[in-house]
Amino acid sequence: MGGQHSRQRKHIFLYLACWIGLSLVVAGCSPLFSQYEAEGGPFQQETGSRQLLSQAKLSFEKGDFSASFKESREILTRFPQKYGDQALYIMGLIYADPEYLYAKYEISIYYFDRLVMEYPKSALKRKAKIWIGLLNQNMDYATRVDNNNDQITSLKNELSSQKKQINNLLNQIKQLKEIDLGIEEKKREALPKIGQ
Repeated sequence: MGGQHSRQRKHIFLYLACWIGLSLVVAGCSPLFSQYEAEGGPFQQETGSRQLLSQAKLSFEKGDFSASFKESREILTRFPQKYGDQALYIMGLIYADPEYLYAKYEISIYYFDRLVMEYPKSALKRKAKIWIGLLNQNMDYATRVDNNNDQITSLKNELSSQKKQINNLLNQIKQLKEIDLGIEEKKREALPKIGQ
């Protein structure tokens, strides 16, 4: 029985020693952590950058493109190494989105190109290249459609002009037939008088 009580005392002393040691560590590091956090250490920066990135994505999803662009630009300025590729990707998506009032594929391609060039090891590089290809194809297609529409308009104008020419020629033919009929009628009137 005596052995069991001494084992329990050893465990109590072990627990007490661990608790005191942990308290000293926490109490000793607490002022350092507070000072580190006040100076804008990595913990605070990590939280701020991640929160800003989340806000930029959320603003984009809500369709608040100007807020998303502003937040992405801030990320690109303040945290270029950590989240610059994601900021550029969001900026590219903003200008590619047809719901954005100022959507322009050339600007979107600019941001995707920057992502590819400035962040060659980014996980978003492949997606950016796909977007660049699709946007270029879409711009080429739009150019061909515009050219075809211009050609169609030109052909319609030419057809309209030719229809006017045809109507003018038909009117001239009609006038010539009336003149011919008038001449024939005068010949008929003149022939019987000669025969009498």
